Amino acid sequence: MDLFLDSSNPKEILEARSWGLLAGVTTNPGLISAAGPDMEKTLRGVVDASPGPVFAQVIGWHDPAPMIRQARWLHAFSDRIIVKLPASIAGLQALQQLKQEQPDLRLAVTAIASLAQAYLAAKVGADVAAIFNGPLDQAEDTAHDMIAPVRKIYDNYGFKTKILACGRYPRLFGEIAVAGADICTMRMEFMRLLYEHSFTEARMNGFLKSWRGTFGDKTWPELL
Repeated sequence: MDLFLDSSNPKEILEARSWGLLAGVTTNPGLISAAGPDMEKTLRGVVDASPGPVFAQVIGWHDPAPMIRQARWLHAFSDRIIVKLPASIAGLQALQQLKQEQPDLRLAVTAIASLAQAYLAAKVGADVAAIFNGPLDQAEDTAHDMIAPVRKIYDNYGFKTKILACGRYPRLFGEIAVAGADICTMRMEFMRLLYEHSFTEARMNGFLKSWRGTFGDKTWPELL
């Protein structure tokens, strides 16, 4: 499972990238707008900072024509961009037309909140289905086990669509991995938590206290 950062902040992206496990970046209209009015500068900064693909979303969801124009522009902006289209009738219409024009365009369907939407996204040939399980967990205060059944559906019908899950907290991240997601994207505050655990911190502090009680600040002789 690939780990993506949900961010429009190049400094944040570069920090996560320095940890060695980041595969790419996801963005959304909220993140891009929060970065300021120069949307093109923001997108360039994200693309330049990312170690791999960048997901960028079209604006609107009721009319396929403007979404198609935006998707063409985003692909022309960078061949590393995967365009996100909404899980709506118009979004799926736009995806089908774009795939007919250029089958190798990488397209995702986003804001998927049901098994039916996940099936339809794969049926029309989406490269990625973005499942909003994490936000649903937070909004409804209950665990949404969507990844495992979507994985089963895709395997049943031979769909090649990859599953992107939105992670929240280490517990959900682990469940997403067990269920078979291809990508997990997380905001920076959640990604940091993957590396942390109170037991690990307590044990390391205990080891250090014992060591310093005997050796002080010395480390192994060959490192002195």
